[in-house]
Parts: sequence; C-alpha cells; structure tokens
Amino acid sequence: MAETHKIIKNFMEPEFFKRLQELINYKDFNWHYHKNMTPNSKIDLGYFTHSFYNEHEINSDYYYKYILPILKELNASAVIQVRANMTPSVFYKNKKCEWHVDYPFVSKTAIFYINDCDGGTELKINDKVVFVKAEANKVLIFDTSTLHRGTYSKDVDFRYIINFNYF
Repeated sequence: MAETHKIIKNFMEPEFFKRLQELINYKDFNWHYHKNMTPNSKIDLGYFTHSFYNEHEINSDYYYKYILPILKELNASAVIQVRANMTPSVFYKNKKCEWHVDYPFVSKTAIFYINDCDGGTELKINDKVVFVKAEANKVLIFDTSTLHRGTYSKDVDFRYIINFNYF
C-alpha cells in the first residue's frame, strides 16, 4: 500500500524552532486578513496569513532566515507557495474548515504546526478520515491533491501553522 502521508515530530532543531515561534508570535509580525479559508466557503469567518512566497516571488524579509532551512529539510526542489496561517478559535466555535485540495496537480503539501492545541488536520484517505493533532514542531506531509481540512482548537485562542506547497 502506498504511503498517503508522513508525520515527523521534532522536525526542526529546537533552538531554530524556538526562534521561529518567537517570530510568529512577535507583536509586530504582519498578518493579513482573508475572508474565507476555502473558495466559496459559507461556514468560515476567515483567517490571517503572512505570505512568505507566492506567485513566483518572495514576499517576506523572513524567507531566507526561516523558510529556506525548512524547505531544505523538506527536500523541496521548487516552491509553489509558503504562508503562515493564524486562525482565531473564536471564528470557528465547534466548526471545521470545508474539505479542499491545495492544488490539483502532483506536488506536496507540508503543514508545519507552530503551537500545541487540540485542533489539527483531517485527511480523507480511501473514504476514511485520519486526524493529525497539532503539536508544536511537528510536520504533516501529503500530496496536494489529498482532500483535507483544518479542525480548530477549543483550548487555545489561536492555531498557528505554516503551510508549504512545493515540488
């Protein structure tokens, strides 16, 4: 049976990860509001992102120091998009994001969890739902064409991840 997803705990060196967490939680880190988590969603109130890389260009001064080392660990040969997501728990009381795929072509998604919470990611694999709990410094890797959705936290105010799409 083919591997459908991969989970790696303690993905990055602890000191690097601590600096990354501090960056994401820095009071002046630039977050931008997006109305919907998925296109045409009717259930969500949006989320906040920080774009590191999108549309063939680097969008953040933090790309080289923080994102490039992670891409090297992922063995990425080319980047499609990298963004941090901050999802306020109050937006999603007892709700889940809608099922979606990141891209319909052959590539990879890696969800890098920045904080611990009772939320996580659900993957739909062979008509079964696999739940991956959010744990700081853990990465979940799967094909971008895999149906998935975020589940939101009841035990923290914000769920933080960095979403990587790459070849």
